[in-house]
Amino acid sequence: MTALEELLSHPRIWRGNAAGTIQAPVRPSGIAALDQALRGGWPQGQLIELIGSPFGSGETRLLLPMLAACAREHRRIVLVAPPATPWTLGWRQLGVEPERILLIRAGSGDDAVWCCEQLLRSPGTGALLAWLRDAGSASLRRLRLAAASAHACGFVYRPAPAARQPSPAHLRIHWQARQEHLYLRILKCTGGIPPQERPIRVSPAAWNRPPPGPDLRPSHPAPP
Repeated sequence: MTALEELLSHPRIWRGNAAGTIQAPVRPSGIAALDQALRGGWPQGQLIELIGSPFGSGETRLLLPMLAACAREHRRIVLVAPPATPWTLGWRQLGVEPERILLIRAGSGDDAVWCCEQLLRSPGTGALLAWLRDAGSASLRRLRLAAASAHACGFVYRPAPAARQPSPAHLRIHWQARQEHLYLRILKCTGGIPPQERPIRVSPAAWNRPPPGPDLRPSHPAPP
């Protein structure tokens, strides 16, 4: 086998004539319709963008079944620059123990990206969730490379206008909150999965147990 053939046989290289045959390891989302659309669940070792607004509308609750699986495996769950403090009591009731959560309040955008890179490469990380409002293409490419070097699920939350911008992320999903439901639309998926024409509706009934309340609470109480 030549060096080129050896390189092209690597399982992380996708070829257009083999669409759908190369599958990244996945973690089931716990939502049947989403797992079907993603051919198994959230891909590991890939950068995933969740695009929508307003933050705090259930976009983190969507990941709790997967986060609970990471916690059972004693893997670290990292939150970088979240817009609100995690409600660990609610997370614990859904299977995510607080001692598995690492919360990082990065100052600047560059600091947040650097933290994400290091933690995505760490073998102890099961999932990383980062809220990057102003991430540019260069920063996202760095995170894509870091995600591909390990097996964590790497999620980047971005505001709704980012859907109109190109991105190097492997998977891009637009989410929209309507009352208690989330509506998900796949915008891009590397590996032969076409974008969705119709959104997936996710209701609290999609989880084994409905969440006892919002997944995130404000860091400070609202003024009267």
